[in-house]
Amino acid sequence: MTLSHLEDSMTAREFYLWIGFDQINPIGDERADIQAAQVAAAIYQSKGAKVALQDIVLDWGKKTAEHETDSNLEDLFTQLAGK
Repeated sequence: MTLSHLEDSMTAREFYLWIGFDQINPIGDERADIQAAQVAAAIYQSKGAKVALQDIVLDWGKKTAEHETDSNLEDLFTQLAGK
């Protein structure tokens, strides 16, 4: 369906309902990132690491230099690989 067709057929109310649905149950890449993070967290936790899902979910909007999450995961991976 094209954007033009959506603009002609979707009401503002329906659009806002889709926005609400997306906030509860993400659609698209964000959902895939969360699912991949769940698998990664399970793998880390099965090896004894204490890792929260929030530590693994990709955050495309923030720079790596501002957060230590990426380096923490690299350190964790290095520790687990050494076991």
